[in-house]
Amino acid sequence: MKSYRIALVGILVLAFVLPAIPAGRRILWSSNEARFVLLAQDILDHGHWLIPELRGQLYLYKPQLFIWAIALAALPAGRVSELSGAIPSLLSAVASVGAIAAIGTLLWNGPAGLLAGLILATAPPLFLYGHTSIPDMMLGAFLTWSLYWFLRAWRSGWARGPLAGFYICVALAVASKGPAGYAGLIAAAITVVGSDGPRGLVRLRPGLGALILIACALPWIVPYYLWSHGAFQSNVLRGEYAAWVFEGTLRARLEGFARTLGTFLPWSIFLVAAPWWWWRAPDDGRRRVLLWTATIWVLFVMSGKVRSHYPIPVYPLLALLTGEFLARDRAPRSRPLQVAVALAAVYAVATAVLVLVNPLDLGSGEDTVLFPEARWERGIDAAVLILGAVVALLLARRGAWRAVTATVALSLTVALVLSGITYPARQARDYDVRPLVAAATAHLAPGEAVVGYPDLPLPYDFYLRRPVVEIGTPREALNLLASSKPGQILITSRGNWDTLATAASSRWRPLATHRAGGREIVVAGSSGP
Repeated sequence: MKSYRIALVGILVLAFVLPAIPAGRRILWSSNEARFVLLAQDILDHGHWLIPELRGQLYLYKPQLFIWAIALAALPAGRVSELSGAIPSLLSAVASVGAIAAIGTLLWNGPAGLLAGLILATAPPLFLYGHTSIPDMMLGAFLTWSLYWFLRAWRSGWARGPLAGFYICVALAVASKGPAGYAGLIAAAITVVGSDGPRGLVRLRPGLGALILIACALPWIVPYYLWSHGAFQSNVLRGEYAAWVFEGTLRARLEGFARTLGTFLPWSIFLVAAPWWWWRAPDDGRRRVLLWTATIWVLFVMSGKVRSHYPIPVYPLLALLTGEFLARDRAPRSRPLQVAVALAAVYAVATAVLVLVNPLDLGSGEDTVLFPEARWERGIDAAVLILGAVVALLLARRGAWRAVTATVALSLTVALVLSGITYPARQARDYDVRPLVAAATAHLAPGEAVVGYPDLPLPYDFYLRRPVVEIGTPREALNLLASSKPGQILITSRGNWDTLATAASSRWRPLATHRAGGREIVVAGSSGP
């Protein structure tokens, strides 16, 4: 028991350290992230705890829990930073690993729980999203803990206490990101029906669940409904949440399954081999986990507007199933595992070759900054991958499957640590808006607004720390540039500025240009008389 606790603490520390290495050192570029830190800053500045505002408008699209968490993390400093904005996701990553370890131990044994936790702690998605300022990691943590309490309730004969824990976790998942949290209810219902039949649904005590869920939803639903004057119903419930379910093509939804397995590599290789074992060694607990996992996977990956971070609640479940498979004692020559290790070794060597030849082929878009560029980085990554593949193959010949798992986890840990140390500098090189912000603020009086045309991303608001006004039409932009009022600032792309400059007043001139996100951006200002 003591060794189990020591190992669990070590895995939880690893789950925190890996995403914590780049946390606070990477600049904000995504508007999706900047949105939540700006809402938290509005809480600190103006006390809008119930309905924070964004660019002077009520923000109704997500409940408050994640925003509150960022505000509380930033409260001692009084301002939200890149680090305090990431703290809720960091803690949620640790909570997810703890939940998976607890579930594996509850259903099977300590080694299964520890291996599942180690797999999740070193899974690339946990590193990638564990230091971002989006609520999905918190949503995933609460949904994973809801599975733990659901299984505790099943094991205890559906006792009231564990069921209350299940409903509280679902309610907190809803408070983190809205109706997506109700996926826990759907997963529980399908799991019960699939395992015990429709009559088993009464064991979930729906009356108790309704009471808890309604009580927890009141701080979100009531003020949003009453103070939005109809906008919550029309813009959010129908325009946002309904679109999340019904819009999108079938092809895009189906591709989400492949992307989920792709981002879970190399662990997904072992997961694909697991059904061979499941078929020959049925387990009631595993069947319930499989039903729950399939439901959550379909709900999040088959949503109408599929985004890369939507499968975050799925990865802990995949780690749980993979850990249970690798923790079981089997004959040393177990063919499925031998094949899985061989394929994982091939994947590692192929990745090492790409790292040495052209690491940009490993990702696309903004993800390319995650991969090494310097020769020394590429050499270390390639050497670790190849060495890990060789050691894993040797251990597989002896049937040391837990040691194989530890070897793969160690290889991933080294690669993720190296990426966490180096990639923030690459990201700042390609996406930093702070030089543009510095030029804008040097030209403005305190409190003066900056004008963006069109669709100025929200990270500008975070770094400007002053009002931002968006204009969306060429006519509005031309009217601004025709103005002779001194001390105004416009931020736009080089293409837009070249089009508009011919009609601008003689007082307007470019103050700074900088390339960010693959586009050249211009800061233009109007001078005094």
